[in-house]
Amino acid sequence: MRRKAMFTVGKSKGVVASLMHRRPFQHMVLRRLRELKKIVPDARDADVDVLLRQTAEYICILELKVAALRRLSAIYGA
Repeated sequence: MRRKAMFTVGKSKGVVASLMHRRPFQHMVLRRLRELKKIVPDARDADVDVLLRQTAEYICILELKVAALRRLSAIYGA
């Protein structure tokens, strides 16, 4: 017996509607993955594993930018 894929990110309204009633956790995860794809640059067509890797890299980049801006503001006395 084959199992269905746990996470499918698609635009089929029928699939999402059926998941909403049967599996609220999967629906919540799919919704959050769609939101994450909107936030992370160049992640619109990425699979889940690629999306999570790109998200981790994006977080590191943002942390580096914040650290650089804090140092600049300390230097220039903002």
